[in-house]
Amino acid sequence: MLQVTWRLQSLTFPKKSSQKWLWIFVPINAAIGGFSTLLPLYILDIGGTVIDVGNVVSAYSLALIPSSILWGMVLDRKEKRKPFVIYGYLGITVLLVIGFFLRNVGAVLLLYVCYAGISTASSPAVSILLIESAPKKKLSMMFARYSALTLLGTALGTIPGIFWTDYLPLGAYFLLCAFFSGVSVILAAKYLAEPDFPFERKVVALTQESFVTKLRTVTMIFITIPRLEDIKAFGKLMRSVFTRHLPLLYMSFFLFFTASNLFFTSYTPFLKSSEMDDTGVFIIFTALYILQAAIYPITGRACIRFGEDRVAVSALWLRTIGILAAFATVLLTLHNSTLMIASIASIAMIGTAFAFFNTSSSVLLFRTLPQGKQGELLGIYSALTGIAAFAGAIMSGYLSYSFGYAATFVVAALLYVGCALTLRSAGRER
Repeated sequence: MLQVTWRLQSLTFPKKSSQKWLWIFVPINAAIGGFSTLLPLYILDIGGTVIDVGNVVSAYSLALIPSSILWGMVLDRKEKRKPFVIYGYLGITVLLVIGFFLRNVGAVLLLYVCYAGISTASSPAVSILLIESAPKKKLSMMFARYSALTLLGTALGTIPGIFWTDYLPLGAYFLLCAFFSGVSVILAAKYLAEPDFPFERKVVALTQESFVTKLRTVTMIFITIPRLEDIKAFGKLMRSVFTRHLPLLYMSFFLFFTASNLFFTSYTPFLKSSEMDDTGVFIIFTALYILQAAIYPITGRACIRFGEDRVAVSALWLRTIGILAAFATVLLTLHNSTLMIASIASIAMIGTAFAFFNTSSSVLLFRTLPQGKQGELLGIYSALTGIAAFAGAIMSGYLSYSFGYAATFVVAALLYVGCALTLRSAGRER
């Protein structure tokens, strides 16, 4: 039935079959990339500390959990996808304009929480639209093109910052990001079409291409809300000596997201504390996004050739080395051009590792989920990663403030080591 539906849709959507409509997602991702780079810089610029950065990021991570659940429930009750995309992008545009006028950390925190609530409205709708709009045999090509364009957009969102901060106020970058997202609102309203055969949201958990792409952008996939019975069943699974693979896999993901938020929450404040200007920070993150855009297309082939387990574990070791390289820049107290080169080198390893790990670990998770239990297990997975992101961000601010950035980076590196060892154990159990 699924195959018949896809085949019918391939005849119904000539415009979407050309994939030109996917360019809608370039400017919105430029807005997201620019905003995510701008946010910690702006918090520090208005007088905030690394603790404030941690509090803002942790509040955002926590808000993602209920917002993902609520928007998913609403989407399940509606047949149309287009309004979720248009009004979601419009909401982001409005929030970015409001951000230009904010001058205190509390208001920025509230803005970022609202951003979490609104940005999750469009994400599941986009994933389903991609599936509904492609013939089954061209689904992989559709998601590959979508991933490439979103990564391109993310990089384009940070490139102007390299020059912007030398001539214009940092806060005005909110307006540039708002312009990008506004362009996507117009393009979505004009070119996005509703399918004749709408799918259920659960298809995200049943299609590997959409699953991997979804986890690269937002880790929250609540097909069903975790119930107490699901949590108890998962607890029994965690204690089982016969099915240790899935619990170990989940534990590795928890450690990964905790370590990632621990490091990245404090990374921009560290660069600023080392007297790097805003232009330098934009250069580093631009290099990160461009590198990931170049690396992602080959990650799938690497998984096919070497196996997902091997790629994921190798990526974790590379990411650990990158974190330790960042730790070395703290100890050496580098400045100016030397700090820039060292930072780009460390972030290159970290970004490369993430591209390979994200693809391989997503495929591992997809293939591990047993039939009939995807919704419950994805709900638990999303809750765990959300808690990990919150814990990592909140710990990062206080740890860096109390013990210094070196301590934060070391703890992150140790968590990655634990993640690699846990994931290797999971592979052996499987």
